Amino acid sequence: MFENMLRVERGPDWQFHVYTDSWLVAVMLVAALLLAILLASAICYYLTRWIMLMIVSRLTRNEGRKWLIAAERHRVFHRLAPLVPAAIVYASAPTLSGLTIPFIAVLGRPLGILAACYMVYTLLRAALALRDSIDERYSHFPTASERPIKSFLQIATIVVYLVALISVVSLLIERSPVYLLTGLSAVTALLIIIFRDSLLGFVASIQLAAYDMLRVGDWIEVPGFVADGTVIDIALNTIKIRNFDNTIVMLPSQLLLTNSVKNWRGMSESGGRRLKHAIHFDVDTVRFPDDAMLAQMHDAIRLPVGAFEGERRTNLGLYRRYLSAYLRNHPAVRRDMPLVIRHVQTAAPVVALEICLYLDEIRWEPYEAMLSDMLDHAYGVLPLFGLRCWQEERKGSAV
Repeated sequence: MFENMLRVERGPDWQFHVYTDSWLVAVMLVAALLLAILLASAICYYLTRWIMLMIVSRLTRNEGRKWLIAAERHRVFHRLAPLVPAAIVYASAPTLSGLTIPFIAVLGRPLGILAACYMVYTLLRAALALRDSIDERYSHFPTASERPIKSFLQIATIVVYLVALISVVSLLIERSPVYLLTGLSAVTALLIIIFRDSLLGFVASIQLAAYDMLRVGDWIEVPGFVADGTVIDIALNTIKIRNFDNTIVMLPSQLLLTNSVKNWRGMSESGGRRLKHAIHFDVDTVRFPDDAMLAQMHDAIRLPVGAFEGERRTNLGLYRRYLSAYLRNHPAVRRDMPLVIRHVQTAAPVVALEICLYLDEIRWEPYEAMLSDMLDHAYGVLPLFGLRCWQEERKGSAV
């Protein structure tokens, strides 16, 4: 009675074939097969994940394996674990296709294709996590600000996405990826137009890195683009700059190659920031000092030794010598860098002295405070020398 309900035969290819005349037995066998595939996938997933994470956790106890620690922090190995159940489902798909039950047999091939697509998706997620771990680990290197790799990682991301897209499409249409790549050459011009900015940005990023023109943390000025601040990010297509008013400016990478850019990195590395200022004097106040003015200078200020000896000097010459001595003795002035006080030509009918020196403070707020104190002193002692600053004439008289 039950002899035809279930029979197993071995074929010439040494494969076993199961036959039954009962729909109930067939449904039970198929349900058992699906349940076995499901259980095998779940068990292998958790077992593989446990073994992989246990090995990784033991390896990451060594502080020297910082790359592995970064990969574990970004869950690279967690994202690789689903490959095992997907591979089991993919390997089981031909078994389902070989069943004689029409509905189940039809599901075999789509299930295999979906499992393969999921494997590609899993590898894509793991690759993106690996990219993030590389970015994080490289950021701790001393050369990270000098040689940023974010643009190269973005190019790698585009390549990974293209490979994943081609793989998924080839799986869905059941054609070789070579077939798609052959047809891809016909739309190369279209792709160049679509990715024009990315290609230009990539070339610009390579040039910026090769010539060491820009680093994260550099203070740059780009005239005409309201960009005056610190570089906070160098990406494939854009350079992100935080201005001193805390606004964010995004500039295309290729823009820095086609426009003039002032980089203040040299000032930061030298440790000396320039002070350059011109003082304009009323020419009518420049004269040779008399005895009364010299006595007043002696009593009020301390002139350099020998200031009154030798060649007779004007009050402007004495002021210049005093100011030079005052600045050279200032603790914030760099003595290993030039200090010049010189006459400069101006368009207005005035006498002008230009001060040029370097301070040992490069931070903005302390630098501005020192600069202001020095200039306050330079202007404050002018009356002691009988000098007066020139101002624009108003209503026919000098102010």
